[in-house]
Amino acid sequence: MPDEDEVDETRAKLTTVFGWVAGGSTGVLINWGLFMAIGEGYPVTWTTFVLFLAGAFAGMYLADKLGPRGFRPLGIAAGVLFAVFLSIVLTVTMGGSTP
Repeated sequence: MPDEDEVDETRAKLTTVFGWVAGGSTGVLINWGLFMAIGEGYPVTWTTFVLFLAGAFAGMYLADKLGPRGFRPLGIAAGVLFAVFLSIVLTVTMGGSTP
């Protein structure tokens, strides 16, 4: 049985990972929205990289600020945002239409 310190340390690490995934997914979704709004002239390659990194670092910062109480909300946010991101990717790659 793991002791209380190991459980707290694992939760802290997972909270940071959840913040990273939630923030990175948010950045990529914002970038996709900007691409859909602006059109073909939008520089997708480097803006995806920049917005993903900005979102990931913002999510990790939020995870550090929330501390132990951020485990559940960031976990839920990471799951939902990643599912939305994945569904958009599958829709676009499988031939679905975009707005």
